[in-house]
Amino acid sequence: MISHKHKCIYIHISKCAGTTIENSFGLLGKPINKPDYDHLYGWCPIHSLFLHHATPEQLLSKGLISQEVWDKYFKFIIVRNPWDRAYSDYVWMIKHLKAYDNFFNFINAKGVFKETLTVRNKYYRGDHLNKQKDYFFINGEEINYDQVLEFENLKRELPLLKKKLNLDVDFFEASRNISNKKYEKYDHFFNTERRCLIRNTYSEDIEYLNYSYGSFNNSLLKLPFIFKHFSLKKALKIYFNSFKK
Repeated sequence: MISHKHKCIYIHISKCAGTTIENSFGLLGKPINKPDYDHLYGWCPIHSLFLHHATPEQLLSKGLISQEVWDKYFKFIIVRNPWDRAYSDYVWMIKHLKAYDNFFNFINAKGVFKETLTVRNKYYRGDHLNKQKDYFFINGEEINYDQVLEFENLKRELPLLKKKLNLDVDFFEASRNISNKKYEKYDHFFNTERRCLIRNTYSEDIEYLNYSYGSFNNSLLKLPFIFKHFSLKKALKIYFNSFKK
């Protein structure tokens, strides 16, 4: 996303509070399946990608943003713990597709997720599986962002961003809707196999962003994730279809 009014560029990694940020910059209600080249938002049929999820290298190499603007504007990005991000995205994808499959198939773009995560049309969501590290390099050169925010610390870091961009005090009013959950809370979902799956798939992100799984106070009674996000009827259906891995 780009705001010429505020002379800033927000690089949107999926499931990192991007919708909240973009809505604050005036994109609330904008159709996601149509391109908005003025704000670098929405589906671009020419390049078969969502402009707001494009990596910096894609934006520059495809001429969607000029080098002059890239160098001149304030650039910021939000990152998230890879385990927490994957869990959040998995739940979102199930709700989005209204189809249920296991976590292994989601991460590997198989099963019911295959078409949505691989076919490049306006329903494509494969960019949700992008590695976060890909958003930090252009042609092998590391990007010098003006601010890198952590999803886990947004409540504390957004005020600093507002100050740097000289934004109104209530500019990120929608950020009040950002969950106050502690990042440890995803552990009710991850067994050893799922933990290893994310560690192997996103090893570069884990190392580059210096994240770890976390230290948890495990409980003998853990509510399965589906009962936290779905009705009982839907949860039971998911339980018998998505806990195979």
